[in-house]
Amino acid sequence: MRSILLLILFGLILIIGCAAAKQKYQTFYDPEYKVIDRGALDVKVISRACSETFEDALSAAKNNGKFHLRSVVGNKNHGIKFKEVGSYIKQDKICVEMSASSFPP
Repeated sequence: MRSILLLILFGLILIIGCAAAKQKYQTFYDPEYKVIDRGALDVKVISRACSETFEDALSAAKNNGKFHLRSVVGNKNHGIKFKEVGSYIKQDKICVEMSASSFPP
């Protein structure tokens, strides 16, 4: 009887732990992105991120675009201009597509 109670308690701890982990992943980034590279610092990246709120999705899309732009441009000194390409709802999440363009400082 005692082992059954311990097994049930252990199962409940696992269930609660997994439910708490789900809360942390409310925003997700799309690892795929589009690049238009015209040479030097004339680069444009279009990326996407999704979240439960529009503000979080917009912020995540900007961060994602900045990350992918840096992976193309490297550590050259450049400025970044953001533009929202579009937004839509997918799997109960708000998704935002953002374009990030680099330009000389």
